[in-house]
Amino acid sequence: MAESFEGPRAQPAPPSALSFPAGVFPTMITPFHLDGSIDWPRVDALTEWYIANGCVGIFAVCQSSEMYELTADERLALAARVKMVAGDRAVVVASGTFPGPVEEQAVFVNRMGEVADAVVVLVNMMCAADENLAAWRANVQQLLALTGQTRLGLYECPTPYHRLLDPETLRWCALTGRFFFHKDTSRRPAAISAKLAALADLDTPFRFYNANAACLLPAIRLGAHGFSGVCANFYPQLAAWLCAHPAGPETDAVNDWLVVAEAVAQSKYPLSAKKFLAQFPQFLGTPYCRTASPPFNDEDDLRLASLLRGATALSTRLGLPMVPPAVQPG
Repeated sequence: MAESFEGPRAQPAPPSALSFPAGVFPTMITPFHLDGSIDWPRVDALTEWYIANGCVGIFAVCQSSEMYELTADERLALAARVKMVAGDRAVVVASGTFPGPVEEQAVFVNRMGEVADAVVVLVNMMCAADENLAAWRANVQQLLALTGQTRLGLYECPTPYHRLLDPETLRWCALTGRFFFHKDTSRRPAAISAKLAALADLDTPFRFYNANAACLLPAIRLGAHGFSGVCANFYPQLAAWLCAHPAGPETDAVNDWLVVAEAVAQSKYPLSAKKFLAQFPQFLGTPYCRTASPPFNDEDDLRLASLLRGATALSTRLGLPMVPPAVQPG
């Protein structure tokens, strides 16, 4: 007989714990100087760029941010800086569970909770790959007990191993009342549909953000609250538009373009995103990554140039302003 994971009913959320908005949460890249240090002016510029292009939140300190290559202090500083710049204009979430015992994870979660709107629990960090769901749930319960009322999120991060949550477990998490954000990496409409069905009757602050561009439109039509994925580092305005227009005369065309363009965006990522953004003369960030990546060649550069032209043309067709990322002088 399957083990039941029906959790405690959530208590009414206080006014400071209202649900997060529907829309796009880009998986923020971390700009670096050529010496490998964080480029803070370009962190600020990216934050402003996301917001100007219609994003309702920002997932700082995630896999796109090269989070495993950041120190603990850098992770905290990055989340704090993004939240300082964003203010009340965007929700900021950041990962908080890294390798180590639950007690150590809880200490860092509480520290991150002081600077971010929610602290994201990396699903694959709550037990080893060869441990079962019961072990995962026990560790999550311990984390909940050690982190007070800190608002939390979930991210089915694919590295160092990919652990997906089943619908029943996702429902249990929602029923705790502690989880406000879920970045789903199922990548299959059928799996997304099953998870959303398990959540459909709940009155909790839990919000579901699909991570896969190919599933963006199907997920929104199934009831997902938004998107948190790679392409928002290239053309966030198009992802935001599609989330807001799941039906209409241009919907299928925009969806088809995003699905096909994703292959270019994903190739040699996150280097590809940094090279793409360097095409904007107002930004001119370096392509430096702390994670290893194959080098770019002339063909890669041509693809990114075409990607920018295509995004510009499609945005113009939709009447969307092309707001470039821009570093403020000084």
